[in-house]
Amino acid sequence: MKLYERFADKEFHTSIATSFGIDFDAYENIVLPRLRGAECRNNLVLADGRMLTHALCGASALPHHAGRLYTINGISAQGVFHPKLFLQVGRRRGRLIVSSANLTTPGLGGNLELAGMVVSDEPDSGEQRLVAAGWQYLSRFLNGDQQATAAQVEWMLTRAPWLAKATPATGLVSLADGTLAALLTTGENLGIGRRFTELVGEPVERLIVISPYWDPNLAALSYLAERLSPGEISVLLEPECTVFPKWALGEVQGVRIYDRGDFRKGRFIHAKAIIARTTTADHVLVGSANCTLPALGHADFAGSNEEACLYRRLPPGSTVDALGLGAVLTSERQLDPAALPDLDLDEELPLGELAALNSGKFECRVDTLTWCPSDAFDPAESTITLLDQQGKPMPCRLSPLASSGDTLRFEIGDTQERPAFARAQHKDGRVSAPSIVTLIDRLRAVVRETSSRQADNALRLLDDETEASLMLLDVLGVLERIEQGERTGKEPISIPKTRKDEPSNAPAYTTLSYDQFIAGRRPRTENQLPHNSLAGSDVSIVRNFLNRVIGLGAVDQDDEEEGAPLPAGAFDLGDETGDGQAALDAGEDFDTEKTRREEEERERAEHRKAAAAKKATKDQIVAAVTAFSKRIRERKESEALDSHDVIRLRALLMIICTSALPVAATKFSKAKGLRLQVLPSQGDPNSWPIVIGRALFELFGGNNPGIRHLYLAGEHDQIPDDILECWATCYWCLQACLTAPVAPRERERLRRYVKPLAELAYLLTLPTKAELLSSDVIGLMSAMSEAYGKRLGIEEATIAREHRAMVEALFSKGARPEVTVVQ
Repeated sequence: MKLYERFADKEFHTSIATSFGIDFDAYENIVLPRLRGAECRNNLVLADGRMLTHALCGASALPHHAGRLYTINGISAQGVFHPKLFLQVGRRRGRLIVSSANLTTPGLGGNLELAGMVVSDEPDSGEQRLVAAGWQYLSRFLNGDQQATAAQVEWMLTRAPWLAKATPATGLVSLADGTLAALLTTGENLGIGRRFTELVGEPVERLIVISPYWDPNLAALSYLAERLSPGEISVLLEPECTVFPKWALGEVQGVRIYDRGDFRKGRFIHAKAIIARTTTADHVLVGSANCTLPALGHADFAGSNEEACLYRRLPPGSTVDALGLGAVLTSERQLDPAALPDLDLDEELPLGELAALNSGKFECRVDTLTWCPSDAFDPAESTITLLDQQGKPMPCRLSPLASSGDTLRFEIGDTQERPAFARAQHKDGRVSAPSIVTLIDRLRAVVRETSSRQADNALRLLDDETEASLMLLDVLGVLERIEQGERTGKEPISIPKTRKDEPSNAPAYTTLSYDQFIAGRRPRTENQLPHNSLAGSDVSIVRNFLNRVIGLGAVDQDDEEEGAPLPAGAFDLGDETGDGQAALDAGEDFDTEKTRREEEERERAEHRKAAAAKKATKDQIVAAVTAFSKRIRERKESEALDSHDVIRLRALLMIICTSALPVAATKFSKAKGLRLQVLPSQGDPNSWPIVIGRALFELFGGNNPGIRHLYLAGEHDQIPDDILECWATCYWCLQACLTAPVAPRERERLRRYVKPLAELAYLLTLPTKAELLSSDVIGLMSAMSEAYGKRLGIEEATIAREHRAMVEALFSKGARPEVTVVQ
């Protein structure tokens, strides 16, 4: 098969690929576009740590999307990290490809490689157990020391609950085709070579070995020959092979060398295979392991490399036929070992020197840089330089932040550019290789599953909307139910949650009460980068809609997507067919664009009809506020308030503002702009200021305000933009209630009941004067005035003046006032 074509298969949301070496161009232009084109957006790469440094030192072009569209982690091993696994995980199925191919251009498209593939569809099947075993092996190297990969793993497991429940294979399993298989990996007490020979367990007629690399003394081949006692050992080689120690053949009896001849001519044989043929079966081992002791080990040595191989027990003789080796392993192709070239090994890579160039691991969330230093660079003796995507130094400021353990944190200032790489320089003059900076917030935004049809239909209701209506609450309800079904608990959407019944080394993303969060927060800075706790969620689209309604742009769109490589089918215009005449005779419609437009128009008409049916009456809005208050009371009891409740509050407040009648309006008004306006400003128990007060009371009023039970993820060290936007919306609505041009008696009543609530809301949300008067808050309040204030007869300057006056009064004594609550 063409390995790279498999990457375009659908039904998988996550991929984890391992490789010894890495060529970023190959991964980003061959693998990644196919994965993302198939809607597989949660992608992880594991490579040998020293080879990763080698690639970043110039052996490969610098990556464009590492740390932004996918993560890559360098892995350490006693020998080398050498497995070539490709695990793909979906909601209902998984697939494990065990191969010999590295993530390089030759590995993916030039070399002759060998792969075995296992697809899991059925619960507790042999295939599922093998896939689970593959995940069990990979999870050893995803130990949670990196926030981004820990979040990716949790995201995967949340959307593939079958994987956590599946029983990993520990030995032979039966497959759907009736054959037997096993996954043999390193990390066990016994090496892969010994376990393979034990699985054979019967006299071997012929042992066939294909390997591009060998021990200098053929020690691994000698061990296999000793354990299996084959009647013949067949080795497939290139006639000009210079890495085979022909002089060591005297140590191994019965070896015959075969010339590959024209077999897949022109392609370097990088495949690794051991085939032990018996009278009853072909015992086949394929994967990453060369025929060397570091890979296979021997009786008392488990090997020093990290390797992964797939064992298959197949009908006798079937493997040679399937691989086309029958015409190669003949007496005519047999080579005289004396005719082989003398041993001439390539110069080994300076792995020790490469390890010394690694400065550690870097992650960045918005403007917070985290550095986990390597042993080669003492942070007390080193300085950090951030680099852009071209590898050039970025002009910026790095200010140390409070750190814990061996991890250092810095605030990145004086720049709006995101770092791509980081380099350390030691005081002794040593300079590290570039290290990839993983942008946690950017990755969170792009690692998202394709929306379900139910979610798509809900979000499409917003396409033609220009006002906040009750439909928003329906959309949020649909999205929340979908996401609640994905999650393992009631944590906020942005929190990776560890299952109670399984151990985890992931960083403790503790959920903090809002008070705890505020106490430990880092102040926001002017013109800082977007920071969205809803990133990666469809709910974030609702946030963008709310911003669009009041004239703010969508600030969390992923500019990385635009520069991402196109999938292989991106230039398929739908205008080709294999047999044009047959298609015409069959009446095939070639105007696919017309058909698509007609279908979309029909759907839009249906959505417009649904939207029209949702235009609210006054009673419906009042009922929505009552339902929201009930929701907050219930969720307070279970300590379950999260960012869903915050975005729901903001949507509800904007719905009320949209439905508010101007003071001058009458029930006989025919103005077009009043089609959604049903809440009077006064003279009614359900006037819009009163309804706003009810909507806010459960969160900020009473003896037990709901905000005390709001929980955010400890991974956020600043107040996320979506939370801040809701608080600013609350401030505007409260000031609108207090400054509405109503009768004096009504104004006094509102001040008596709304002002204490407003003061509490201010103090419970952003408890410093600087934050309450920040440009972010003032900017959103200004947008609310532009969208709603003029129509309601409330001047923007009045709102701004009263907001500032309330803040000044609250902090007039130079300290935060004591918070008290009112009924």
